[in-house]
Amino acid sequence: MINIDINKCNGCGLCVNDCIYNDIIIVDKKASALNTLCNSCGHCIAVCPQNAVLLDNYDIKDVIEFNPKNFTIKPDNLLNSIKFRRSIRHFKKKKVEVEKIKKIIDVGRFTPTANNNQPLSFIVVQNRMEELTKITMDLLYDYVNEYETYMNDPVLNQNIKYINRWKIMYDEYKKGKDLLFYNAPIMIIILHDRRKSPYTLIDGGLAATNMELMANSLKLGVCHSGFFTFAAENQNIRDFLYLPSNKYVVTSLLIGYPDIKYLRTVPRKKPEIQWF
Repeated sequence: MINIDINKCNGCGLCVNDCIYNDIIIVDKKASALNTLCNSCGHCIAVCPQNAVLLDNYDIKDVIEFNPKNFTIKPDNLLNSIKFRRSIRHFKKKKVEVEKIKKIIDVGRFTPTANNNQPLSFIVVQNRMEELTKITMDLLYDYVNEYETYMNDPVLNQNIKYINRWKIMYDEYKKGKDLLFYNAPIMIIILHDRRKSPYTLIDGGLAATNMELMANSLKLGVCHSGFFTFAAENQNIRDFLYLPSNKYVVTSLLIGYPDIKYLRTVPRKKPEIQWF
């Protein structure tokens, strides 16, 4: 709910003009909240020059005054950082500090979501990575046996291309080599609550991208674990993570200190662009 301090409000109308739901009006030269359609996006807080607006369902400590020195990122530096990122599959045997994990999750928390529904939550797997590795590897190997039944049917077997890879991964795992999670010290799992929003992939994907950028800025490496996201639909994984029926894994980030050093960016295809 929007709360406006009329003693601070000067009636400038900036909050009225910026509210997408027209949920604020001017009454007697002061802003007044209708609170009928508000989705708590916070634009009214951000735009008010008098700092006269509050949302009672949020922690006001999250609000930071804009300062160009602390908020501005040089465009070329950002572009180079994105170009330089690599999916890391070699991690040092070094713990990731709790404060760094919290910063990464904070970035996910502040990433925009459709209609500001904020349907995301997070699981940090740190002390039980070995257990999760075993459960996931065993599950993928079970899928190998299942999919081999449809080896010659490309319609039924959409995962045929992964069968040989999963076999190799399982064999190497039995020898003590982790080609699934690469001995990453932690995994952050991004969950989506489908009761709150239907835009699962968009909400979770945006958050994952921003979280990776933060991890890279903290000198950490990240690898998106697509195989785990696929396996997480299985009830064994859901039981291990204590997932309620309304929550689903969007993606998962393997995170740790890189045990490899890259020296340059890599090329990509030229963009396909249509100009109108």
